[in-house]
Amino acid sequence: MKVNQIRSRLLGSTMIGGLTVAVASLALGSTAQAQSAPQEDASSIGDIVVTGSRIARQDYVATSPIVTVDEQDFQATGSVTIDTLTNDLPQFVPAVSSTSNNPGNGGQANLDLRGLGANRTLVLMNGRRVIPSNSNGTVDVNIIPTALIRSVEVISGGASATYGSDALAGVANFILNNKFEGVRFDAQYGVTDRDDGVTQSYSVAMGGEIADGRGHAVLSIGRSLRENIYNRAREFSAISGRSGASPLGNTVFDANNLPTQTAIDTYFGRTGIALGGSFGFNDDGSLFAYEGTRNFKSPGGIDFDGFAAVGTDYAYNTGALNFLQLPLERWNTFAAASYELNDHAEVYGELLMTDYQSANELAASPAAGGTGFRVPVTNPFITPDLRAILQTRPNPNNSFRLDKRFTDLGGRNSFNDYAIYQGTFGVRGEVPGVRDWTYDVYAQYGRQEVNTTQSGNVSRSAVQRLLDAADGGRSLCAGGFDFLGLSRLSPECVAYIGRSALNTTVQEQTVVEGAMQGSLFELPAGDVRFAYGLQYREDTFAFRPDASLAQTNPTVTRPDGGTTGGSEIAGFNPSQALNGSTNSREAFIELLVPIVSDMPFADQLDLNLGYRTANFDTVGLTSSYKAEIDWAVMDGLRIRSSVQRAVRAPSIGELYAQPGTTFGAIGSPSATGLSGDPCDRRSSYRQGPNAAQVTALCAAQAAAAGASTYTYTNGQVPGLVGGNPDLTEETADSLTFGAVLTSQFDNPWLSGMSASLDYYKIEISDVIATIATADQIQSCFNANGQNPTYDPNNSFCQLFSRDQLSGNIFNATEVNDNLAALRTSGVDIQFDWRVVMEDVGLPAWGKLDMNVVLGWIESRERQAIAGDAFIERVGTIDVQSSGQTQTFPEWKSLTSLNWSNSDFGVGFRWRFVDEMTVFNSTTKLDATNYFDLNTNWNITDAISLRGTINNITDEQPQTWNPGVQANTDPSTYDILGRRFSVGLTARF
Repeated sequence: MKVNQIRSRLLGSTMIGGLTVAVASLALGSTAQAQSAPQEDASSIGDIVVTGSRIARQDYVATSPIVTVDEQDFQATGSVTIDTLTNDLPQFVPAVSSTSNNPGNGGQANLDLRGLGANRTLVLMNGRRVIPSNSNGTVDVNIIPTALIRSVEVISGGASATYGSDALAGVANFILNNKFEGVRFDAQYGVTDRDDGVTQSYSVAMGGEIADGRGHAVLSIGRSLRENIYNRAREFSAISGRSGASPLGNTVFDANNLPTQTAIDTYFGRTGIALGGSFGFNDDGSLFAYEGTRNFKSPGGIDFDGFAAVGTDYAYNTGALNFLQLPLERWNTFAAASYELNDHAEVYGELLMTDYQSANELAASPAAGGTGFRVPVTNPFITPDLRAILQTRPNPNNSFRLDKRFTDLGGRNSFNDYAIYQGTFGVRGEVPGVRDWTYDVYAQYGRQEVNTTQSGNVSRSAVQRLLDAADGGRSLCAGGFDFLGLSRLSPECVAYIGRSALNTTVQEQTVVEGAMQGSLFELPAGDVRFAYGLQYREDTFAFRPDASLAQTNPTVTRPDGGTTGGSEIAGFNPSQALNGSTNSREAFIELLVPIVSDMPFADQLDLNLGYRTANFDTVGLTSSYKAEIDWAVMDGLRIRSSVQRAVRAPSIGELYAQPGTTFGAIGSPSATGLSGDPCDRRSSYRQGPNAAQVTALCAAQAAAAGASTYTYTNGQVPGLVGGNPDLTEETADSLTFGAVLTSQFDNPWLSGMSASLDYYKIEISDVIATIATADQIQSCFNANGQNPTYDPNNSFCQLFSRDQLSGNIFNATEVNDNLAALRTSGVDIQFDWRVVMEDVGLPAWGKLDMNVVLGWIESRERQAIAGDAFIERVGTIDVQSSGQTQTFPEWKSLTSLNWSNSDFGVGFRWRFVDEMTVFNSTTKLDATNYFDLNTNWNITDAISLRGTINNITDEQPQTWNPGVQANTDPSTYDILGRRFSVGLTARF
């Protein structure tokens, strides 16, 4: 397995890390100086530019709500990836992360500010764009060099006027320490209290002046490893992922060719078993009914027995075989240098290189429903009992459907190998003879290549040939294919039907930008400052799938009933090639006007205006703008407000993705909730007050679906996804208003207090999205008032089809379009407090620091289509939909309390997630509290130790069926349990 490659490289990586430190020590031993003083704050260097503005000035204060976290905050998580920290912040709804296996994103880590979608959160590094990692334009923050992260600044409320497309929800700016001096080595080891999920990280950073102080250079090399954990290793996730497709095989008889009820009743020795349900094959060739798990004979194991209980419907337990935590093996290298040519020009450059591997693993490949098979009655493996039942059908010589999961091929493993680099070169300096004007011109190029190796795929045409062969396939491979029960395929047959695949993705981004800024003239209240610039940006994307994944066979109607053909591969979703590019030419301006200063109730009042126009080769001209007020009312009170218009042009994937196969999650039928197939006789739709109308609608779609015996035991349905070249840009209007208070008290208990409170409101129109399969089905059946007449011609009902033989849903179409609107509002609160113990009459034992970041969501609403009612989602949680996790606790907070005394410190963290209700159900999830402990000890001036205990109380995640995955939302809730880490930092 490719995961073993990750483990096998551990020893070598450790040796390489040690060699790097040794070489660095030798190279710098005679000249490098210890870091005797911390790096200067930006404000002490001179004019600065903060995230969200292009204008530099002294003592700049952000007019957009901004949250900053630093290296110490990251170390307190005990993690090796930065998304662990950002996902704890109230401003973020956790997106795909280290625990996102299915749905997942190839081991990537994406950020989702305000829950508006990762593709609407712009990620920057040192104020410049980062090479995207997907066709939808999202950035994988795994590529950021964690060893040099000085801070992460997060602003919300839109920032397109400053940075361009994509910043609808806001910006996450990773600020690296390009002025690092000295040599620093860091190592960390972590493990859970179940003795699994080991994490390791090693890094060395070195930097200093060059060329007699005219330049500076810094180099960082980092190594990170994370071991995988399977769902079966945790009690809450060991039984999860209900599936109707079992390694034993099963059939659903064609609705127009059912066996007699007498035959079924006689075989099972009881009445009432529905003819339209699923019937499985025990390992001895006998039949069992999924309905009520009648006559089931388990081969043994948690995968077969997890859901098996007489009286409940049978389902195969796929969850135990899936990854809970994804493995990771990563190298990060970052280098930066600058050199002063003269008093007016400094050249600079940055080079980022990341190479990492990760993997996803799912249960063995299923082939069911639309991806299943047909078995002719001439197949020699048909038992006498099964043949007797088949003979009672109206057309006894017709073939019958076979669903099967192929465990002989092992699990479906997707091994992702990433190679990323991004280089920046520029020149900056002062404009000679023009007041205090400065300029900055740079060019940047980034490239990412991903090679994804898939194993465990099944050739549907090969399996069908085995089934159709008169000898059961023995002439094609040794032993043939006995489809009844566990197949125990020979190595020859495994090779005959098994397929591996290699997909390659190459993504490139080029950015060229020139900007100038400075003061125009002076007003009584201060300098009027101005910034302007031009930018060219081009993105290209090329996805080359393995030929087998792109292969679609002709659909053939068999003379013995049913059809075969379609996607060649069962396993990982079939994929089509994607090639495309976009480019834009942009111009931006920004103006800072000081209106009043040194007046009563107006120490300073500034107006900041910005405007950007962009000409995209896809959607044409777009405009974005901002107007911000920064009002220093008096000492200790500052009021800030902004109005912004932001835009997002459609991405390459949204525009040009070719139609492909997907399997949308719909959940299981429930007598109280809205999940599952509404036509299932056990669903709340068929049992509620509108049952007659529901049944009529089901029958109109397919007679089999309207039958009183119809059941659907799978939690997914096959569908189609694709792009739309006619998309237009999204537009967001945002409002923020807030206040910052800084204590003016002399009392030592109160002098170290500060707080901020900010209200935000964001509304996005022409949202580019798809209507998720579950939403299509629920809306068609009037779950939220979208089809009150239960009309089969309703627009939602036209998005999917039903198989006329089985009644099962297929071809649920999820194609991108400018659908409707999305809006959210809420309040961010931050409180900081510092007290020196000696100053308040306590023993001179150091100081206490407290930080509280609290988020409250007032509203989070979305339309499915234009003109539809807005659906409120605050306080709800749901499965992943349209590429984002729908998790919206009304309250969420992160609190830190730290004590430090000279060379020793202890910190305490409290992570809080409010209670939520599973959307469209009555299931409630309790509020969750996690408590962490961290400590650090400076043994000498050069060596320090640290340790963490995260989730001290071993709090388990909130669970529901089916959850986002593994019966929970593994990105929102802590799924690892109690864990420990230790770290060492050495400075030379």
